[in-house]
Amino acid sequence: MPDLVTHTAVAHLLRRSIDLKKYSRADSRLRVLFYLGTILPDILTRPWYILFPSTHDWTLPFHTPIGALLICALLALFFESRLQKRAFAWLASGTVLHFLLDGLQRQVVDNNLWLYPFSWKDFGYGFLWAGEIMRFIPVTLGLVVLLEIGMAFRRKADRAR
Repeated sequence: MPDLVTHTAVAHLLRRSIDLKKYSRADSRLRVLFYLGTILPDILTRPWYILFPSTHDWTLPFHTPIGALLICALLALFFESRLQKRAFAWLASGTVLHFLLDGLQRQVVDNNLWLYPFSWKDFGYGFLWAGEIMRFIPVTLGLVVLLEIGMAFRRKADRAR
């Protein structure tokens, strides 16, 4: 699975590239949930099975779409009732991006159990080994910096008009 930096940087690139249209003020505050959604499956599982390897089988369901989306629904309940649907949508869209990115990797053991608990089939695309993604961190972060510089110039040009 990609590291948290890659998940967050790709989420930022995607979110900022579609950020050209204006959102309501409530949505602009909720957009941080998109970032949380992109790292949520790893946060729910990695610390536990790294610190306590015997918990891997217990945490596995939280690193599947069904488990992660259930957690997204649970987290959305902590928001005001008028914001719950939008909070869930932001969290869920980030989580979907997480699984799409994870699907790019080739694993020694099956890790992309997208239909769990109904199937144990790995649905990953297998383009890169997990460690190979680390080489792309500088490129991904460079793209984030270039995008932010471009957006700053665009805002400055819009203000000058």
